[in-house]
Parts: sequence; structure tokens; C-alpha cells
Amino acid sequence: MGVVVFNGVSSKDYGIEVETFPTYEIPEREYESIHVPGRNGDVIIDNGTYKNVSGKYKVSIATWDKISYSQKMAGVAKWLHSASGYARLEDSYAPEIYRMAYYNKALSIENLFNQAGRGTIEFICKPQRFLKKGEFPVEFTGTGKIQNGTDNIALPKILVTTDNTVGTVTIGAATVAIAAGAGTNIILDSELQDAYTALGANKNSVVTLQQGMFPVLYPGENVVAITGGVTKIEIIPNWWII
Repeated sequence: MGVVVFNGVSSKDYGIEVETFPTYEIPEREYESIHVPGRNGDVIIDNGTYKNVSGKYKVSIATWDKISYSQKMAGVAKWLHSASGYARLEDSYAPEIYRMAYYNKALSIENLFNQAGRGTIEFICKPQRFLKKGEFPVEFTGTGKIQNGTDNIALPKILVTTDNTVGTVTIGAATVAIAAGAGTNIILDSELQDAYTALGANKNSVVTLQQGMFPVLYPGENVVAITGGVTKIEIIPNWWII
């Protein structure tokens, strides 16, 4: 029997147990196929992205406590629809990873004598399986290197500490200039393509993307450097696999 944790809440809180290992869903790669008259075969354009996948769990639900079956099902429905968008999804079968998922399906639970139920819960998941070890920040106070041990380009979140004077952050081929008076703490979010403070204040006006891009972490070794008023950065790498 296994456990699912969605939006910070465990399936065990509702008497739900996962009966079998979930199917490992490999996402579909996004390609464009264009037929050119007079040419054999189609031209394939690789967009470099993947489509969402389903995450299905065959579950059983027991009413071993004093809560009635109908109350139990109402609680399950509230849990599944507790997030208005993507939320964190984890399970006990792959404790080293998490996914971003949402739930929008109808759910039919077989009623077993009003005491228990069985059914399949299906989440819609982003294609990435994020490694939990990629949530830990890697600190730099000067030049260094960070190793991406996966086969995928990671989109990090970079916590920048400055002395409020001009400085730069360089990761790989991308350099971000931080203007004077920008404040002492800025977050560069490569996934959201946004710069802001921990309190959510917009900081895009005080950063310049010198190559027109936020830093990314390519597979293999990535050189890191800071200059000027940037005194420290912490890189949350967001490593992922499919």
C-alpha cells in the first residue's frame, strides 16, 4: 500500500491507500510536422518541449473511523479540488522526486457496502519529474562551477545578495547586470522569466539580461561568476528528469 501527498496533504488523512505501483508515464515530445511539396517525407521541427502526462493511482478508501462514507467522499473531493492550479504531487513509490500537477477529473468510487470504496485518481502532471535534491541552494561568493548531472536544461531560481551597487551574475553563457539602488536582495527566476523580491515586488526594471536570456543550467559543467556589488548568490537548480 502506498501514499500520495497532493497540495501538502496526505491521502492517509482521508483513509486512502494506493493499491499498486503507478504506471511510469513517459511524456510525448512536441514536434511539428510540415510537408513540403516535391520532397520525400515531412520536415520535422523539434520544439524541445514535452506535453503533460496523466498520473493515475488505483486506490482504496476505508471508513475505519467514525466518519460516514458520504462525509469521507466529500472530504476526498475537497482535497482533490483544493488547488486552483498546479500544486506539488508526491508519492511513496518515488520519494526522491516530486511533480507539479492539478486535478480536474470526475471521480467514480465503487461503493463497497457503504464501508469502503475503490477507484482511480488521475492527476494531470507537468512532464518534469523534479529531483528533490535540486531544491537545496548552492551558494557562491565568487567564481565557481555547478554540475548538472541530468540530460535536461534546468531553469534555476537565483537568490542574489548585493550591497546596492552595480554588479553582475554570470552563469554559463548568460550574464545579468544588477543596477545600483536595486536593493539588497533580488530573485532571478528563470522558469517564470521574472525578477522580484521575496515579498513579490517587481524588479525587472533594475536588471539587464545582457544576452537577452535568464540563466539556465545546461547538462554538464556550468561556470558561475559574480562581480561588483553582487556579494553572494544562491542557486536553487531545479534539476529534473522525465
